[in-house]
Amino acid sequence: MRMKQAAALAASVLLAGTLALAGGRPQATPQGRARLRQNISTLMLVRMTQALDLTQEQAADLFPVLTRIEKDKADLQRRLGMDVRKLRAALQNGETKESSLLDLVARVGETRRAIRQKDEEFDAALDTSLTPVQKAKYVIFTVDFYRGLGETAARARARMAGRKVERRP
Repeated sequence: MRMKQAAALAASVLLAGTLALAGGRPQATPQGRARLRQNISTLMLVRMTQALDLTQEQAADLFPVLTRIEKDKADLQRRLGMDVRKLRAALQNGETKESSLLDLVARVGETRRAIRQKDEEFDAALDTSLTPVQKAKYVIFTVDFYRGLGETAARARARMAGRKVERRP
């Protein structure tokens, strides 16, 4: 029971920190975005521990693997963002060299495939460690977690824009 209480406290602290970061706009810097992404990842792992009722052994097995995969995905997503910005700039500048456009398009495709591969690696790590009940709970957890994350981000954006924010029940 102590582990669940500690996990709940940690989740609350992480959520408050993440919301503070979102409200303070540090995501405008690469360091701020990295810190925000890490906080969200940590929050997800803590909440996942609770939602799936992971044992200490399962958590000890999964967390290092999942943390590494999330870090790798963050690096890939950063690279993808840079390549898409380059592609957009090349198109806006009327670049006529089709070969450079095709190179960028290929890099974007390759990076997207690498991200999907990391997602599959994540799923495989969970598949080997979770019981069937935990796997079912994980499917529901991810839908709820990402929906809540999206709603929290939308509320933070609305607050920053000075709009009144209504919470959904």
